Amino acid sequence: MEFTRSGRLRASGRRRTGWGLAAEAGAVVWAVLANGRDRDPAYFLMALAALGVLTGIRELRRAARPFSLRVDEQGITLVDGGLGWGQIEGVALHYRAAVNVDSDDGPTAPPPPRLHVFPTEDAELPGLRASVTGGRRFYDVADAAELDQGLDQLIEALTRYAGPRLEAAPHGLRRAVAPGPVTLQGPGFGPLTDAAASPRAAENPAVATRTFTARRHTGARLLLALALAVAGTAATVPLFTGHLPWGPEPAAALAPLGAMLGWCLSVLSYRSWVRPLRLRIGPDGLAVQSADVPEVAIGWDQVVAVAVARRPGATEKHLWLLLWPVPGHGFDLPHELTDGHRAYPLVELRRLRDGDEVERTARYFAGSRYAEPA
Repeated sequence: MEFTRSGRLRASGRRRTGWGLAAEAGAVVWAVLANGRDRDPAYFLMALAALGVLTGIRELRRAARPFSLRVDEQGITLVDGGLGWGQIEGVALHYRAAVNVDSDDGPTAPPPPRLHVFPTEDAELPGLRASVTGGRRFYDVADAAELDQGLDQLIEALTRYAGPRLEAAPHGLRRAVAPGPVTLQGPGFGPLTDAAASPRAAENPAVATRTFTARRHTGARLLLALALAVAGTAATVPLFTGHLPWGPEPAAALAPLGAMLGWCLSVLSYRSWVRPLRLRIGPDGLAVQSADVPEVAIGWDQVVAVAVARRPGATEKHLWLLLWPVPGHGFDLPHELTDGHRAYPLVELRRLRDGDEVERTARYFAGSRYAEPA
């Protein structure tokens, strides 16, 4: 399958250049009609428009340069040369952190990834300069956002031809030893080719799904919050009606604060009571829900790896259940980046009743998808 980028780059360059020239013309007219210091905003707009024009020209020049990326059964080929699969240790879609990972509307998707190729020790890819990350050489081959064929077709081609060389989880993870016939994989932690469930779970389908619930009793927290809210409100009303306050005056003065705190806690506790924290792990996959996120079900065929480990980038030592998805799959859950791979911290184990059993249960049902740090 062949990939090009001239179409998108040319369209983007023309768009930036056209809008930049139009803004430049408008800024010039503004500067001519304005007087004195009123011209300063026009000069600023002229500078921004010039920057847009220069960016558009740069993209048009890049579109004119020859570029071709071919992914097939032979390997990965560029204009100046290529590498056979025997010369490739791994390939990965490397994501970069978004400017705003979280927003009021929920987690935002990271920018489109870049294709990284990790060659074997003596292999070289002509025309590109190698970089080093985590002690491994790699070539930054292409930006998926610039490819005319799009990210989905790139993932399809890599999944079809790269096979286990397609890395979708950090290279430092090692696959757990699962009972039963396990498909041998390459150096990376690529998508598995076995059944949706682990071999052990498939041999014993009668094993029931394990459900983990919140350690804290949300109903009791809701009742306490409501009691504080009602008491604070009842003590606040006399302050506005002119009646004598209940209890000592200093305590009555704090009643409005107690009422506001109680009602805020009541809303939060009600959300946790209506949609409690819950984690289910079984032969078909796993599902998680919390007060902030409706239940999301994930099949094992959508999972590259799961692990019980510390949250990526966190200084705390508490353990989480982490998940790395198969390339092309995403979930409406908060996610983070580990070595350029999307990782989903599903739940903090200390918040669950019998949280110590999560690792054993995940290891049992995930089979060879369960990962351990190297």
